[in-house]
Amino acid sequence: MDERRLALELAVTICHDGNGGVADELSTPTQLTAWLRERAELLEGCADPAFRADPAALSAVLSIRQAVRALFARAVSPAPPSSADAHRLIPA
Repeated sequence: MDERRLALELAVTICHDGNGGVADELSTPTQLTAWLRERAELLEGCADPAFRADPAALSAVLSIRQAVRALFARAVSPAPPSSADAHRLIPA
């Protein structure tokens, strides 16, 4: 896996569920721990293998995800975000 894809992978941890709702792969600290472990080779030297996410770590990562998604949305379309995503994005 290319480490340059990490931001994209983080951005797509939330997506439409196909039923008009949202699927969030990082909705719990346990899910974040699993997601990070799956990408351990990209985080070599930056993460303790025994790391277990807690609510504070989850909150921090979700804030980063929100910023990454806002930047990607702005890069793709400089117009205002779609109504489906507007409330999840921060101003670019």
